[in-house]
Amino acid sequence: MAPVAINKKLNLVLPVETDAGKIWVHSVPISREVFESNYLLLTKTLAELYINGIGPAFGPRIAKLTLRDVAKEMNEEEDISINLINEVHRLTNFLMPSTNGSGWQTVSLHEVIQKKLVDEAIISEVENAVIYFIVASAVHLKSELQMAMQGLKTNWKAQTTLLTVTEYGNSLMTSTPQESTGEKTIVAPQKPMAPRVSSVPS
Repeated sequence: MAPVAINKKLNLVLPVETDAGKIWVHSVPISREVFESNYLLLTKTLAELYINGIGPAFGPRIAKLTLRDVAKEMNEEEDISINLINEVHRLTNFLMPSTNGSGWQTVSLHEVIQKKLVDEAIISEVENAVIYFIVASAVHLKSELQMAMQGLKTNWKAQTTLLTVTEYGNSLMTSTPQESTGEKTIVAPQKPMAPRVSSVPS
């Protein structure tokens, strides 16, 4: 399979296994305006990961923790990461099976956390992975993103897409057909019939 092309316009999709089945997390990179308001925090967070030998393989596991540590070092009196984390929550949605069993519903990360719709351990993993994506996509050059995102692709089977969360949810409806039993019926291809030979002499 050819490597996934990554650029700053692409959104992140993470497949997540839960006790209730598979769901998807969709996250959008921050805007230029948000980057410029938080560029020092973002850059220092990525540098902190790399300086400590934590590369793309493990960065997605602790990015939120690193972001908060760096924010505390920059301003001991105020957690300056709060606004950025709130923006990440706004840009991140879960695609979960709809309550009527047809299609997928979009639920914001904030709502998922507030209503405890997903196990806290999964929430923590998702937040760290998404914040790594946000930091890496904001700070790295376009030519460096393939390397930076390798951990997400390897450990999370992450995808990148130009689709919005609504468009991606609609694509799941067509690419994930509903099964009545959960099992696929395999139909063997029929062989073409050989031409019948007449027994009547010509």
